[in-house]
Amino acid sequence: MLRVSPLTEPIGACPMSTALAREGHPISIEEFDGLADDSSHRLEIEDGRLLVMNRPAGPHIAAAQRLVSYLNDQLPDELEAMMEFQAELAGPSPRRIPDLVVCMTEARDQVRVRADQVLLAVEIVSPGESAARDYIKKPAEYAANGIPNTWVIDIQENPLSLTVYTLDDTGQYHFSSPITGSYTGSIGSHEVTIDLDALTGPRRRRN
Repeated sequence: MLRVSPLTEPIGACPMSTALAREGHPISIEEFDGLADDSSHRLEIEDGRLLVMNRPAGPHIAAAQRLVSYLNDQLPDELEAMMEFQAELAGPSPRRIPDLVVCMTEARDQVRVRADQVLLAVEIVSPGESAARDYIKKPAEYAANGIPNTWVIDIQENPLSLTVYTLDDTGQYHFSSPITGSYTGSIGSHEVTIDLDALTGPRRRRN
């Protein structure tokens, strides 16, 4: 866990180094957006405090990359799946980085994607990270921001499982029992099919 000095650099100067940021320290949106890029950590705001996490590695990256590829092969041109695109949310956790989002293709030129542009947010649960954050906290935040669907893919399970969260008319998510094998569902009005077992393990050729 990162243990460094508190934030001290004034806003509006040069980009703030993450060496000046401390895990769990209160941070404003302006301070967060002034942080320098950190290639070794994923930075988010959670409940008004800086959250510092190790960047994904190994099977986590493979699963995200394969899912992006499978989705983009099936989505229409106006939609695109993208990895680690920072999301701008309302509420106490205004900066999140889902493992993957599906949004309008035009959003890829933005610094971050707005919640109202996101059709699907995906979180991948892997060893060493908080499963409660992925299964409970983040879906609650995404529902509060009107994101129509969230998928939670658990690569710790054998076989790998998918839980699908769908927004209802009351602004709450309903979620499925864990799905294994294959999943067919809609993103917006577009149907996609995912072979969940192909997201990890040896790479398979597709016909």
